[in-house]
Formats: sequence, C-alpha cells, structure tokens
Amino acid sequence: MFLSILVLILYATIIGGQAPPIDTFDPAHDQCGTGFFSDFKIEKEGDVIMCLRWSSWPNTFAGAKKYCLVRGTRLGVFNTWDKMKILQRQNNVTLIGLDDLQTEGKFIWHNGEHLENPRASGFFILNEPSNSESVEDCVILQGSLLNDVPCTMSYLFVCEKEL
Repeated sequence: MFLSILVLILYATIIGGQAPPIDTFDPAHDQCGTGFFSDFKIEKEGDVIMCLRWSSWPNTFAGAKKYCLVRGTRLGVFNTWDKMKILQRQNNVTLIGLDDLQTEGKFIWHNGEHLENPRASGFFILNEPSNSESVEDCVILQGSLLNDVPCTMSYLFVCEKEL
C-alpha cells in the first residue's frame, strides 16, 4: 500500500502535477479549484458546468490519458453543444476523451457513452472522421470542430474532473 502511494506521488510530481498530501488526497471528494485540484477551473456554458485542467504542454494520447487518470480524472468529454462551446473557447488544437480504439468507426467518449453516426453528429470537420492511412483513432479539436488523428502524435490536452 505504502509503495503504491509513493509511486503515485512520485509519478504525479514527475509528470507535472503536484504531489497530494497522503492523508488528504481524495479525488472523489476534493473540490474543483481547491486542494489537489487547485489547477482545475470551473467552466460554464448555458446549464453546463465542467471542472477542467488545460495542459500547457503536448502529450500523446497514452501519456495524456495516464496523466489524467493518475490525478483521478479523465480526458475531457465534450458530448453536447454547450460543452463543445467550452472546448472551442480555448482556441487550441486539443486532444479530448473520444476515440475508436476498441472498434474502428465506433467512437466512445471517456464516460462510456457512444457517439452515434460521427459524420452526421455535426461535431466533426466535413468528411471526418476519415481514419486516414488506417491510423487515426484519437480525436482533437481542430479549429472549431473535431478531427480524428493518430494517437502517437502529441497535442495539448484537457483533463476533466467529474462533478
């Protein structure tokens, strides 16, 4: 137990996060913008409220996903138009929590929800997702809409703490 806590603290410190105090870290109950989540910010659009941390450095899908998971969070899920507006305000190419890694063409948000008919959803750039060269399984915001890209490329990313 002690070794796993030590590894968590060491890993969080190495990848840019602050090490949480061992006796107070509780990702299920710590509040957005305070304590361990002091670098997360509340973002609002319409009736939607999200707790997000925008990276200031690029990472691959695997690295970004691991960074978020170690912090008790996930890559951001922007599955409604109000949430997409929050994502679009950042005006950056940003890796998000949507991929078709399990089954080609079946996109799954990182909250487990399926994105039915991605091309008709309105979320993606025209003629995307395309799975160009059969290697595009991860999703970024590009401009104001989504695009599928190789998971091995590095992008800025966003972590989301569920509220």
